[in-house]
Amino acid sequence: MGKTKKDKKLSENKKGSGAPGFAKNWKWLIVAAAAAAAAVCIIVCVMLPMTKEPEPVATPAPTKSAAPTASASPDATPTPGKTILPELKELYEKNSDLAGWIKIDGTKVDYPVMYTPQDGEFYLYRTFEKQDDPTKEGCLFIDKNCTIDPRSTNLLIHGHNMKNGTMFHTLLEYEKEEFYKEHPVISYSSLYSADEYEIAAVFLSKIYNKDEDVFKFYKFYDAKTADEFDAFVENIKEMELYETGVTPEFGDELITLSTCEYSQDNGRIVVVARKVTDVSTVSGEVVL
Repeated sequence: MGKTKKDKKLSENKKGSGAPGFAKNWKWLIVAAAAAAAAVCIIVCVMLPMTKEPEPVATPAPTKSAAPTASASPDATPTPGKTILPELKELYEKNSDLAGWIKIDGTKVDYPVMYTPQDGEFYLYRTFEKQDDPTKEGCLFIDKNCTIDPRSTNLLIHGHNMKNGTMFHTLLEYEKEEFYKEHPVISYSSLYSADEYEIAAVFLSKIYNKDEDVFKFYKFYDAKTADEFDAFVENIKEMELYETGVTPEFGDELITLSTCEYSQDNGRIVVVARKVTDVSTVSGEVVL
Protein backbone atom coordinates (compact mmCIF):
# COMPACT_ATOMS: atom_id res chain seq x y z
CA MET A 1 0.00 0.00 0.00
CA GLY A 2 1.21 3.57 -0.62
CA LYS A 3 2.16 5.83 2.21
CA THR A 4 -0.25 8.52 3.13
CA LYS A 5 0.82 12.15 3.42
CA LYS A 6 0.75 11.77 7.20
CA ASP A 7 3.06 8.74 7.10
CA LYS A 8 5.54 10.56 4.81
CA LYS A 9 5.64 13.56 7.12
CA LEU A 10 6.29 11.40 10.15
CA SER A 11 9.00 9.57 8.29
CA GLU A 12 10.71 12.83 7.33
CA ASN A 13 10.55 14.10 10.87
CA LYS A 14 12.29 10.95 12.14
CA LYS A 15 15.10 11.36 9.63
CA GLY A 16 15.65 15.06 10.29
CA SER A 17 15.32 15.19 14.03
CA GLY A 18 18.13 12.63 14.95
CA ALA A 19 21.25 14.48 13.51
CA PRO A 20 20.76 17.88 15.12
CA GLY A 21 20.20 16.31 18.51
CA PHE A 22 23.30 14.18 18.26
CA ALA A 23 25.49 17.13 17.18
CA LYS A 24 24.22 19.20 20.04
CA ASN A 25 25.04 16.46 22.53
CA TRP A 26 28.51 15.98 20.98
CA LYS A 27 29.34 19.66 21.42
CA TRP A 28 28.45 19.43 25.09
CA LEU A 29 30.69 16.39 25.45
CA ILE A 30 33.63 18.30 23.89
CA VAL A 31 33.10 21.25 26.20
CA ALA A 32 32.92 18.95 29.23
CA ALA A 33 36.09 17.10 28.20
CA ALA A 34 37.97 20.37 27.68
CA ALA A 35 36.87 21.60 31.09
CA ALA A 36 37.98 18.36 32.70
CA ALA A 37 41.38 18.56 30.97
CA ALA A 38 41.83 22.15 32.10
CA ALA A 39 41.01 21.14 35.66
CA VAL A 40 43.57 18.33 35.56
CA CYS A 41 46.23 20.74 34.23
CA ILE A 42 45.52 23.19 37.00
CA ILE A 43 45.79 20.47 39.65
CA VAL A 44 49.05 19.16 38.17
CA CYS A 45 50.55 22.64 37.96
CA VAL A 46 49.65 23.31 41.56
CA MET A 47 50.78 19.96 42.97
CA LEU A 48 53.94 19.36 40.91
CA PRO A 49 56.09 22.09 42.54
CA MET A 50 55.11 20.65 45.92
CA THR A 51 56.48 17.19 45.11
CA LYS A 52 59.29 17.79 42.63
CA GLU A 53 62.87 18.24 43.84
CA PRO A 54 64.00 21.84 43.37
CA GLU A 55 66.20 22.38 40.35
CA PRO A 56 69.78 23.30 41.30
CA VAL A 57 70.75 26.86 40.54
CA ALA A 58 73.56 26.90 38.02
CA THR A 59 76.71 28.65 39.27
CA PRO A 60 77.86 31.21 36.73
CA ALA A 61 81.28 30.55 35.23
CA PRO A 62 83.96 32.62 36.94
CA THR A 63 85.06 35.68 35.08
CA LYS A 64 88.52 35.14 33.66
CA SER A 65 90.83 37.94 34.66
CA ALA A 66 94.49 38.69 34.18
CA ALA A 67 96.82 36.86 36.55
CA PRO A 68 98.09 39.05 39.38
CA THR A 69 101.73 40.00 39.50
CA ALA A 70 103.74 37.19 41.06
CA SER A 71 104.78 37.84 44.61
CA ALA A 72 107.27 35.62 46.38
CA SER A 73 106.80 37.19 49.76
CA PRO A 74 104.79 39.87 51.54
CA ASP A 75 106.37 43.28 51.80
CA ALA A 76 109.20 43.12 54.29
CA THR A 77 110.44 45.87 56.53
CA PRO A 78 114.05 46.59 57.42
CA THR A 79 115.36 45.21 60.68
CA PRO A 80 114.72 47.75 63.47
CA GLY A 81 117.86 49.60 64.44
CA LYS A 82 119.57 48.94 61.11
CA THR A 83 119.95 51.25 58.13
CA ILE A 84 119.86 49.93 54.59
CA LEU A 85 122.88 50.88 52.52
CA PRO A 86 122.09 53.98 50.42
CA GLU A 87 123.04 52.20 47.19
CA LEU A 88 120.51 49.42 47.92
CA LYS A 89 117.68 51.39 49.47
CA GLU A 90 115.91 52.32 46.24
CA LEU A 91 116.15 48.77 44.92
CA TYR A 92 114.83 47.37 48.21
CA GLU A 93 111.85 49.71 48.05
CA LYS A 94 111.06 48.33 44.59
CA ASN A 95 111.42 44.71 45.66
CA SER A 96 111.79 43.65 49.28
CA ASP A 97 113.04 40.20 48.22
CA LEU A 98 116.41 41.85 47.71
CA ALA A 99 119.04 40.41 50.07
CA GLY A 100 122.20 42.03 48.76
CA TRP A 101 124.50 42.70 45.83
CA ILE A 102 127.44 40.69 44.50
CA LYS A 103 130.30 41.89 42.30
CA ILE A 104 133.60 40.48 41.04
CA ASP A 105 135.75 43.26 39.65
CA GLY A 106 136.80 42.86 36.05
CA THR A 107 133.97 40.41 35.24
CA LYS A 108 130.29 40.51 34.31
CA VAL A 109 129.30 39.47 37.83
CA ASP A 110 127.56 42.57 39.13
CA TYR A 111 124.05 41.64 40.18
CA PRO A 112 121.39 41.84 42.88
CA VAL A 113 120.96 38.75 45.05
CA MET A 114 117.45 37.67 46.01
CA TYR A 115 116.10 35.65 48.93
CA THR A 116 112.70 33.91 49.11
CA PRO A 117 112.80 31.19 51.78
CA GLN A 118 109.11 30.32 51.29
CA ASP A 119 109.70 29.61 47.58
CA GLY A 120 113.36 28.81 47.11
CA GLU A 121 113.44 28.84 43.30
CA PHE A 122 111.11 31.75 42.72
CA TYR A 123 113.79 33.72 40.86
CA LEU A 124 115.20 30.78 38.93
CA TYR A 125 113.53 32.08 35.76
CA ARG A 126 112.16 35.43 36.92
CA THR A 127 113.50 38.95 36.63
CA PHE A 128 114.07 41.38 39.47
CA GLU A 129 110.60 42.74 38.66
CA LYS A 130 109.14 39.26 39.37
CA GLN A 131 108.20 38.73 35.74
CA ASP A 132 108.88 35.57 33.71
CA ASP A 133 112.28 36.02 32.10
CA PRO A 134 112.25 35.14 28.37
CA THR A 135 116.05 34.86 28.43
CA LYS A 136 115.87 32.28 31.26
CA GLU A 137 118.67 34.09 33.10
CA GLY A 138 116.57 34.69 36.18
CA CYS A 139 118.31 36.23 39.18
CA LEU A 140 121.02 35.12 41.56
CA PHE A 141 119.41 33.87 44.77
CA ILE A 142 120.32 32.60 48.21
CA ASP A 143 119.36 29.04 49.06
CA LYS A 144 116.11 28.87 51.00
CA ASN A 145 117.77 26.87 53.79
CA CYS A 146 120.06 29.75 54.67
CA THR A 147 119.05 32.70 56.81
CA ILE A 148 120.03 36.32 56.34
CA ASP A 149 118.84 37.90 59.58
CA PRO A 150 120.25 36.50 61.74
CA ARG A 151 122.84 35.44 59.21
CA SER A 152 123.69 31.77 58.85
CA THR A 153 127.34 30.71 58.74
CA ASN A 154 127.21 30.12 55.01
CA LEU A 155 125.20 31.89 52.31
CA LEU A 156 124.82 29.50 49.39
CA ILE A 157 124.17 31.58 46.27
CA HIS A 158 122.83 29.93 43.10
CA GLY A 159 122.99 31.31 39.58
CA HIS A 160 122.71 30.13 35.98
CA ASN A 161 125.69 29.43 33.76
CA MET A 162 124.61 31.38 30.68
CA LYS A 163 126.31 30.80 27.34
CA ASN A 164 126.33 34.54 26.67
CA GLY A 165 128.67 35.01 29.64
CA THR A 166 126.14 36.53 32.03
CA MET A 167 125.08 35.56 35.54
CA PHE A 168 127.49 32.96 37.03
CA HIS A 169 129.16 31.89 33.77
CA THR A 170 132.29 33.67 35.05
CA LEU A 171 132.72 31.02 37.75
CA LEU A 172 133.95 28.59 35.08
CA GLU A 173 136.99 30.82 34.65
CA TYR A 174 138.03 29.97 38.20
CA GLU A 175 139.06 26.53 37.01
CA LYS A 176 142.24 28.33 35.90
CA GLU A 177 144.53 29.32 38.75
CA GLU A 178 145.74 32.33 36.82
CA PHE A 179 142.22 33.73 36.71
CA TYR A 180 141.89 33.18 40.45
CA LYS A 181 145.09 35.13 41.07
CA GLU A 182 143.69 38.03 39.07
CA HIS A 183 140.31 37.90 40.87
CA PRO A 184 140.88 36.58 44.43
CA VAL A 185 138.24 38.78 46.05
CA ILE A 186 134.45 38.88 45.79
CA SER A 187 132.46 41.91 46.91
CA TYR A 188 129.20 41.05 48.60
CA SER A 189 126.97 43.61 50.26
CA SER A 190 124.10 42.61 52.47
CA LEU A 191 121.35 45.16 52.98
CA TYR A 192 123.29 46.67 55.88
CA SER A 193 126.98 46.03 55.25
CA ALA A 194 129.38 46.23 52.28
CA ASP A 195 132.04 43.54 52.64
CA GLU A 196 134.76 41.72 50.77
CA TYR A 197 135.29 37.98 50.72
CA GLU A 198 138.55 36.24 49.91
CA ILE A 199 138.31 32.99 47.97
CA ALA A 200 139.27 29.95 50.04
CA ALA A 201 138.58 27.11 47.61
CA VAL A 202 137.45 26.38 44.08
CA PHE A 203 136.35 22.84 43.26
CA LEU A 204 134.14 20.69 41.06
CA SER A 205 131.28 18.69 42.50
CA LYS A 206 127.79 17.55 41.60
CA ILE A 207 124.27 17.14 42.92
CA TYR A 208 124.06 13.63 44.35
CA ASN A 209 121.16 11.31 44.96
CA LYS A 210 119.62 11.68 48.39
CA ASP A 211 120.75 8.22 49.49
CA GLU A 212 124.41 8.72 48.49
CA ASP A 213 126.62 9.02 51.55
CA VAL A 214 129.11 11.58 50.25
CA PHE A 215 130.15 15.16 50.99
CA LYS A 216 127.45 17.48 49.71
CA PHE A 217 128.61 21.10 49.72
CA TYR A 218 125.04 22.29 49.17
CA LYS A 219 123.93 20.91 52.53
CA PHE A 220 126.13 23.20 54.62
CA TYR A 221 124.25 26.24 55.88
CA ASP A 222 124.97 26.90 59.52
CA ALA A 223 127.68 25.49 61.79
CA LYS A 224 126.63 25.14 65.39
CA THR A 225 129.97 23.69 66.48
CA ALA A 226 133.63 24.00 65.51
CA ASP A 227 133.68 20.34 64.52
CA GLU A 228 130.86 20.86 62.04
CA PHE A 229 132.58 23.90 60.56
CA ASP A 230 135.99 22.22 60.39
CA ALA A 231 134.53 19.18 58.65
CA PHE A 232 133.17 21.40 55.88
CA VAL A 233 136.50 23.24 55.50
CA GLU A 234 138.44 19.98 55.44
CA ASN A 235 136.29 18.66 52.62
CA ILE A 236 136.49 21.74 50.41
CA LYS A 237 140.26 22.00 50.89
CA GLU A 238 140.69 18.36 49.88
CA MET A 239 138.66 19.01 46.71
CA GLU A 240 140.18 22.38 45.73
CA LEU A 241 141.68 22.64 42.25
CA TYR A 242 144.68 24.62 43.53
CA GLU A 243 145.98 26.02 46.76
CA THR A 244 144.68 29.46 47.72
CA GLY A 245 146.48 29.84 51.04
CA VAL A 246 143.18 30.75 52.72
CA THR A 247 141.71 28.44 55.37
CA PRO A 248 138.47 29.55 57.03
CA GLU A 249 138.18 29.18 60.80
CA PHE A 250 135.18 28.62 63.02
CA GLY A 251 133.42 31.94 63.44
CA ASP A 252 134.14 33.12 59.88
CA GLU A 253 131.23 34.05 57.65
CA LEU A 254 131.20 32.32 54.27
CA ILE A 255 129.60 32.69 50.89
CA THR A 256 129.43 29.75 48.48
CA LEU A 257 128.78 30.45 44.80
CA SER A 258 127.50 27.59 42.66
CA THR A 259 126.58 27.13 39.01
CA CYS A 260 126.23 24.30 36.49
CA GLU A 261 129.34 22.67 35.07
CA TYR A 262 129.03 20.10 32.29
CA SER A 263 131.96 17.73 32.64
CA GLN A 264 129.62 15.35 34.49
CA ASP A 265 125.91 14.84 35.02
CA ASN A 266 124.48 17.41 37.43
CA GLY A 267 127.94 18.89 37.72
CA ARG A 268 128.69 22.09 39.61
CA ILE A 269 131.63 24.42 39.93
CA VAL A 270 131.83 25.87 43.41
CA VAL A 271 133.64 28.91 44.80
CA VAL A 272 133.82 29.30 48.59
CA ALA A 273 134.99 32.57 50.11
CA ARG A 274 135.27 33.92 53.64
CA LYS A 275 134.47 37.41 54.84
CA VAL A 276 137.50 39.63 55.20
CA THR A 277 138.02 40.99 58.71
CA ASP A 278 140.82 42.99 60.30
CA VAL A 279 142.74 39.75 60.84
CA SER A 280 141.99 38.21 57.44
CA THR A 281 144.45 38.21 54.58
CA VAL A 282 144.00 39.05 50.93
CA SER A 283 146.64 37.71 48.58
CA GLY A 284 148.90 36.98 51.52
CA GLU A 285 148.75 40.47 53.04
CA VAL A 286 147.19 41.26 56.40
CA VAL A 287 144.27 43.66 56.19
CA LEU A 288 144.41 46.16 59.04
